[in-house]
Amino acid sequence: MNKLFILFLVLLISLNFCFAQNNLGPRLTAMGNNSAAVKDIWSLNGNISGISYLESPTVAINYTKYLIDNELSNQSIAFVLPLKNNYLGVSFNRYGIAAYNEIKAGFALAKRFGKKLSIAIKGNYHQLKISNYGSTTGFSVDVGAMYDLNEQITLGVSLNNPSFQKYSSREIETKIPSTIQVGASYKASDKILIATTISKDFNAAIDVGLGIDYKLLDLISLRGGLTAKPFKHYAGFGLNYKKFVMDMAVESDSHLGYTPQLALTYAF
Repeated sequence: MNKLFILFLVLLISLNFCFAQNNLGPRLTAMGNNSAAVKDIWSLNGNISGISYLESPTVAINYTKYLIDNELSNQSIAFVLPLKNNYLGVSFNRYGIAAYNEIKAGFALAKRFGKKLSIAIKGNYHQLKISNYGSTTGFSVDVGAMYDLNEQITLGVSLNNPSFQKYSSREIETKIPSTIQVGASYKASDKILIATTISKDFNAAIDVGLGIDYKLLDLISLRGGLTAKPFKHYAGFGLNYKKFVMDMAVESDSHLGYTPQLALTYAF
């Protein structure tokens, strides 16, 4: 496929959907990116207060492959260190091709207040490089909170870049995404978790999603999800063996086709 066309397509994807900024890992992706009230290590890239459920140091790596081009991919790493009621998190994401790539690195601090409430904040460093145009950098802050209403229901809200920070260069006119997510999750049983999220990118329409995580066996979990705008459907599964977890997901888009991703997680 023509490289100029691929570069144009990558630019269009990034500017409109901000994939590099919001890599939520295959578990949350398979649940339709419904991350506002779901606790996961990849909450580092969603509602960061979701990392406060972790009981031991945990590291995860993720690889996403966009099938429209052999070179286009997304690589991510996440690490969380629990310290009693405080949680430190570090994340790194890279998306793109040789001619265009985005990098986002962040440091998060989450804190639990009692058994029900957790609040978190994260600082992010952004870098954007485009061949023949140069590079630019920027900084942003994310905040999030989760509240366990009871043993079954969790409520969550998060804000990404609420101060509308921009990249520093005037030559590359693109914005750091600013979004708000509000959602809830319902633990119907020890095997079933249902989650929903209402999200709003301040430059796009309101999106509504629904996702489910079904623990078929202690070893295997099955997942699925939907989002409305744009309409997409998602599916995936997880394999859990002691401290090791492997998650896979596939995102289906009418324009981009299928996008698979794989993550490996280890709790020390």
